Amino acid sequence: MRRISALLLVLALTLIAFTESGCSSCRQRKESSPALQSVQLISPHLPFGNPGNAGKDPDNRLVLRQQFAASWNASRQTANWVAWRLTATDIGETERSQFYADPEIETPTPRDYTSSGFDRGHLCPSKDRSDTPENNRAVFTMLNIIPQAADNNRGPWVKLEEFARSLALAGREVYVIAGGSGAAGSFKGITVPDSTWKIIVALERGKSFPEGQEKAQVFAALLPNRDGIKDDRWQQYQTSVAEIERRTGYHFFTSSPVIDQIARTAR
Repeated sequence: MRRISALLLVLALTLIAFTESGCSSCRQRKESSPALQSVQLISPHLPFGNPGNAGKDPDNRLVLRQQFAASWNASRQTANWVAWRLTATDIGETERSQFYADPEIETPTPRDYTSSGFDRGHLCPSKDRSDTPENNRAVFTMLNIIPQAADNNRGPWVKLEEFARSLALAGREVYVIAGGSGAAGSFKGITVPDSTWKIIVALERGKSFPEGQEKAQVFAALLPNRDGIKDDRWQQYQTSVAEIERRTGYHFFTSSPVIDQIARTAR
């Protein structure tokens, strides 16, 4: 009887050791995934890579917030891009906050846009962070604002924002990156972009990153930053990711060959 008990004890200890070893191995495999490392080490808003390798350069300064990630350009006094993750739970009924100068980055003030002829245009929209007052206030920093022609901001641009939210509300995990390119003048040291661009990645319905990549959809749009387009559909300005990369010099999906391949064939 004692021999049987001893044998059972040995078998139990062996099983525990094997299980712990296997779990450790699984963790190592998971942690070795470059895409997952990107999420864990950079930002949950940048699972596909850091466009332009934003870092400490004043004109390409990486800014990480709970609500978004961004590349700030001190010379232009606008963000090069802002990226954010969007799901249905981010969309609520919180009232819009007030614009404010960023406490961490030396940005323009809301008054700098007064009488400029341009809207204070959100990159990450207010409605995309309307679940709580705290999250909504976070996107009213002037770090997240670019000068937009009123007919762009209130026309096809807002329709494109609504399209991204419709994907999230349909149960998709959505990743968005947006910015401005070119120069169409300036005011108070703030460069006015001649176009605004946005790339939307919608993962497979009901799936989260990284599992939802295989059947993801990629949408890209490049809008002229001018008046006279308020009634236009955003689809009139749909373009390829390659064209936005040509305009900006960025490569957007360095950490995800799967999404990169999808983007090459999307239009």
